[in-house]
Amino acid sequence: MSKLTILLAFHNHQPEGNFGHVFHQAYDDCYRPLLDAIADFPDLRLSLHHTGPLLEWLDRERPAYLDDLRALAARGQVEILGGGFYEPMLAVLPDADADGQLAMMNDFCAERLGQRPRGMWLAERVWEPSLAARIAHAGLGYTLLDDTHFRNAGVTARLEGHYVTDKAGVPLALFPIDQDLRYAIPFQPVDEAIRTLESLLDKAGRDLTLTYGDDGEKFGLWPGTKAWVWEQGWLRSFFARVTSSERLRTTTFSDALACAAPTGRVYPPTASYEEMGEWTLPADAQTRLHDARERLKHEGRLDELRPFLRGGIWQSFMAKYPEANLMHKKMVHVSRKVAAAAASGQDVAEARRALYRGQCNCAYWHGLFGGLYLNYLRHAVYANLIAAELAVEPPPLGARAERLDFDADLRDEVVLSNSELWVGIKPDAGGAFFELDVRPRRFNLANVVGRHAEAYHAKIRAAAHASTAPVVPVVPVVPVVPVVPVVPVSGGDSSGDKPRSIHDIVVLKDPALEELLHYDRHPRFGFIDHLLAPGTTLDDFARSTHDERGDFAGAPYTLGAITSGDTATASLARTATLRDGQGSTCTITIEKRYALCGRRLTCAWRISRAVLGGTAHDTAAPMTALFAPELSLTLLAGDDAARRFVAPDRTLTDARMASRGVLASCPRLELHDDWSRFSVALSASSAPDLWRFPLETASQSESGFERTYQGSVLAPVWPISLAPGDLFEAEVVLDVTLEPPHA
Repeated sequence: MSKLTILLAFHNHQPEGNFGHVFHQAYDDCYRPLLDAIADFPDLRLSLHHTGPLLEWLDRERPAYLDDLRALAARGQVEILGGGFYEPMLAVLPDADADGQLAMMNDFCAERLGQRPRGMWLAERVWEPSLAARIAHAGLGYTLLDDTHFRNAGVTARLEGHYVTDKAGVPLALFPIDQDLRYAIPFQPVDEAIRTLESLLDKAGRDLTLTYGDDGEKFGLWPGTKAWVWEQGWLRSFFARVTSSERLRTTTFSDALACAAPTGRVYPPTASYEEMGEWTLPADAQTRLHDARERLKHEGRLDELRPFLRGGIWQSFMAKYPEANLMHKKMVHVSRKVAAAAASGQDVAEARRALYRGQCNCAYWHGLFGGLYLNYLRHAVYANLIAAELAVEPPPLGARAERLDFDADLRDEVVLSNSELWVGIKPDAGGAFFELDVRPRRFNLANVVGRHAEAYHAKIRAAAHASTAPVVPVVPVVPVVPVVPVVPVSGGDSSGDKPRSIHDIVVLKDPALEELLHYDRHPRFGFIDHLLAPGTTLDDFARSTHDERGDFAGAPYTLGAITSGDTATASLARTATLRDGQGSTCTITIEKRYALCGRRLTCAWRISRAVLGGTAHDTAAPMTALFAPELSLTLLAGDDAARRFVAPDRTLTDARMASRGVLASCPRLELHDDWSRFSVALSASSAPDLWRFPLETASQSESGFERTYQGSVLAPVWPISLAPGDLFEAEVVLDVTLEPPHA
């Protein structure tokens, strides 16, 4: 009788920076019951992977869990899978960091769990051919990839057993994750799932070895799965059926490697799973790819041509989202500093661990789950990177100004820094700042993601106009972690009810989401210079429907002198046109100067109009506009009373960070954060009107489409009128005050 050997792998992960209550819920509803169920079936053999953030939490909060896991590993029932400790994307790390992350996980598992890993889980299965040697040199003999990787390499036969690849003669075994098993476990009723397994065996007509690898959170934490998996007994029933079957058996990956030769040789191209290839594309390209697949599906040719419709690669998220690129380049910048400190003999253990925590992948991208759009995940990345940088940086004498290509775009940026603040400025993006760190609090005030067009926004528009669209009240976001996307949003029962794919359900968690589908013309940086048409309203500005009369916002500025000392400075300038509503123009120059001293950042502007330039459209008449240098800042929460606006000269009827309105003749507005114990005061010369509105995005998560607060957009607004030769000057000061820590 032929037998089907099932290689089971459960990947358990919570991202760095996730809420404590999510860890607790995941433990109670998923991880603990799963481990207990495994222990109750001693004939079951499988593999478990836990990522570093979760392992550290378990070791601190639930050490008995790791003791029990160690016992299961000691009796040979569970094989421990390694990987990058803090679940980074190995493919985009500096080489030394990739090696260090793998070694850190190997060492932890050996010391705490009693077993040094022999194989690894690859985060989001983001594969590059060069990883074969890197993984092998870490002492790991295999990893798991999706069937997509093998199909992309031209493999058309039934994917079974394991394959071998190599990089420059360094071999690595690759186990293909079977799609049929992924869809069956745990979402088909047990009887149907067993029939699926046996049918795969019947089709082969011989012994068969297949790999199941997926997220442990599917077993109790994803919507609907707690009732389905535990209350209705799905998993225990499945384990019982598998371990009692004469046709099915389980084993570990290491034993499978020892018992069978490779099925074949394969060289997968750079790829991840199929849906990731879609998500990394720009919205319009995503739509075209989806439409092409639908046409081929209608023609019955999709399975034949699917491997050739691959979409993009993970790295393209850094092109799609400038915020992701800047966060990644901050990581690289800090990594170089840590490496240099280590080379000089400095003890960098603390800095290296903070750096590695800042490499946790979840905040760097966005697909079906919140990811990049979740500000607390980004905050955790920045907090760790800031801590790592401070740990290896010598105490500065005064303030420094540095010119460097920070974001790897072949154009220089400027960094102004001292022990209190760190400011990154992009001359080619409107001379605006892209990062503003309150270093003692490990807090990036400019950690804001703008409003990007997303392919799924079409679903929001369609649902908003459909009377049958389900609407539920707004609830707090409780993320899990980016994962393979075909998941249920409801459970099932023993009568055979099957969960539905989350792709088939559109849930609007806020009926007004469509109002957020306005897209930003430029990244939401700080001190973006707008020259707006007279009469522009706050609503026009907030919706990005305003009439931009100048050619300055987001445009390249020329970088002039930079200086270091007690005060660090950077000067920039741009000469361009200002137009009126009748087509007349004039030439103006904006000079802006940053100055950093202590906890104060100042930006001063000189706006001068040239004498008539002699072009056909030049006018001698005064040109009027609203000068509105915009900045976006975040305290992370829009509706938390502990994070609020304070206007010293007036009472705010709505002080929330998510509030909006115009403060007439407002010389000063403060942002207070009682949680992080600091405040930021914005002071503007000549008491301009001050506009404010919340920057909110409509993004998708595993539980539906939701409104997410990203930051608060502030803009002092001065009316200006410039005749030939006229000059206008303005200044905005940001003062940071640190509050004493809580008693």
